[in-house]
Amino acid sequence: MINFDISTFNKIFSLSGEKKYVELNNTVGQRWFIPLENHKLFLSLFQPSSIKGKIVVKTFNIIKHFPRILNLAHAKIVSLTFSDQFCEAIDDIFQQNGCEYGIFCGSPGKHQKMTLMVVNNGKILGYCKLSDKDYIRKLFEKERNSLVYLHEKGICNVPFSLYCDKLKFCNIYAFVQTTERNGKITIANRSSPELFEFIQNFNAKTVLYIPFEDSDYAKSLERLVVNLKFLNDRELKECFKRGIDTIYYYRYKFNEFCAYHGDLTAWNSFIVKRQLFVFDLEYFNKSYPRLCDYFHFFTQDLLYNKNADTEEIYKQYQIIKSKFLNIENIDLLYLSYLLIVVDFYLNRDKAILNNRLYRCFHIWSELINKLLCDVKKYNQ
Repeated sequence: MINFDISTFNKIFSLSGEKKYVELNNTVGQRWFIPLENHKLFLSLFQPSSIKGKIVVKTFNIIKHFPRILNLAHAKIVSLTFSDQFCEAIDDIFQQNGCEYGIFCGSPGKHQKMTLMVVNNGKILGYCKLSDKDYIRKLFEKERNSLVYLHEKGICNVPFSLYCDKLKFCNIYAFVQTTERNGKITIANRSSPELFEFIQNFNAKTVLYIPFEDSDYAKSLERLVVNLKFLNDRELKECFKRGIDTIYYYRYKFNEFCAYHGDLTAWNSFIVKRQLFVFDLEYFNKSYPRLCDYFHFFTQDLLYNKNADTEEIYKQYQIIKSKFLNIENIDLLYLSYLLIVVDFYLNRDKAILNNRLYRCFHIWSELINKLLCDVKKYNQ
């Protein structure tokens, strides 16, 4: 696990001063700092999936006055001050005066970075991601370039990049972007028509007709073949090899590829005025099979929000297949996604899997085995 120490950001803010924040922590190591003033606006940074977390959001205005109750919710009152240099830099980027900030310290892992919500006069202006790691700087630059590419393709439901560089007064990299997250929003679920509409538009406007071997997807499979050596679990390794062999066998069926958000979930999107807006495109790629973003949303929702097992996910998959009856070889597309997500975690973590990921790997492998049977039946 890569160490993440908030003291690294002491040129940005310090845990002292007069302004009060509630520090929230959850059981998987995530941390937030929510200002007591305007907390309703800043609480949109905190998107809990557990019942306890949702209760905290609903009762925040009451429990913030009771330290003992806060303690039961893994929270406490702290003081926090942002440096004048940082405030001046952000004010300059947004061309505003007196911006305020809420903080999400990120999800533990190699790619952990700090994200600040930037607010002025009761309006969310955008988000600022921060890191001192050079490899995360490269992710920032990749996301900036991805946003430019998507806007050129006519995709309007993504942020605009405002700044992507090292801050002038310290060795911290910053990526600043806009947002449409203001006023009343709705969180999408796997059945939301706005989700299907977004993905259909996203795929149609970014479609590429290229040879299989020239696609980002082919590169992902090649990388997965190499990284399987890090897996010690023989059954997992053999399952993933069978999945890869099946995709290569039917590669002639893949004649078009589309942009892939890379981590499209309920917590990386929202609905405003009947449109889905997405953000956090640091894992974006230009040429993956169709519907991979939907399958990611669908599977992650069931895994993390519903704590579903293999049988439940497969049952729900059979239900949603009816929405795609006009798409040939949909089982191949879902199989493709599952290999993509396995490649992502093996490449990022080199098979150093925590208990949560180890459970996911087994569920993904069991789903792959079921899909291999479905692909065989369909193509007989």
